Amino acid sequence: MNVAACTQPALKPNVTAWLVVQSLLAAGHQHFLENLQGSILRRLSKTLWSRHEPVVYEFTNDRALLHQYYHMREIMYRKMSFVYDYVGEEDEYDKISHILIARRGRLCVGGCRLTTREADEDFLLPMESPDFKLRDVLPNLLLRKFRHGEISRFAVLDDDDDKLDVMLALSQLIIEKCVSAGLGFAFIKSNLPMARNWRKIGQTHCGLEKMRICTEIKVPEYPLCPEVKWYISEITMPAAEESTALRKERLAVTVDSLFH
Repeated sequence: MNVAACTQPALKPNVTAWLVVQSLLAAGHQHFLENLQGSILRRLSKTLWSRHEPVVYEFTNDRALLHQYYHMREIMYRKMSFVYDYVGEEDEYDKISHILIARRGRLCVGGCRLTTREADEDFLLPMESPDFKLRDVLPNLLLRKFRHGEISRFAVLDDDDDKLDVMLALSQLIIEKCVSAGLGFAFIKSNLPMARNWRKIGQTHCGLEKMRICTEIKVPEYPLCPEVKWYISEITMPAAEESTALRKERLAVTVDSLFH
């Protein structure tokens, strides 16, 4: 008689499932759970109740939607950049930023954030560090005189049928938010192809002619992705253009008065 067979109780289904997960992880599939969660999100995005829902765009503080956005951006950054150590959970900038999400029903399919800084504030923007500050590398913009901000953490669920439309709409709406918030300048850190896309969207779809890629700036490498070369996109907003035009007009009047 096999004593072990008699004394060991039969495993319940949920225990068996747990052991399967553990064995997969032990076998080197350290990203098994992330892949499983990603598959669940993709399945949800294709269900009948969500697939035919129109995409709604909104700035939100809804904790359930924000949790989905944080989790989705983690999955997408890991998948697209092969940065498996990237953590997408809420950080200190999420707490002070305007977060725009795209959703079908209650399912988040995309999102991004805008972090703004007043001219007299000194906290670092997400792309900055003690050794890399926008006010230092772009002194001609007079960022001590204009409110400004950074667009970051852009992510779209890649299995959504309308992902290109979602990307375009999110880009347009977050830039419009920069304008309505009275920013003088907005900045985006990205690789070169994405920087070119942002420039095209800003100029073609948002009417922002003064948008450039700052190729003269050496951007520090991202430790988790050292092979990627990063670029800063600079967007001059109407508030800065109007202020500059007003200063030129006042200067012209002052100069003219000196000679009359």
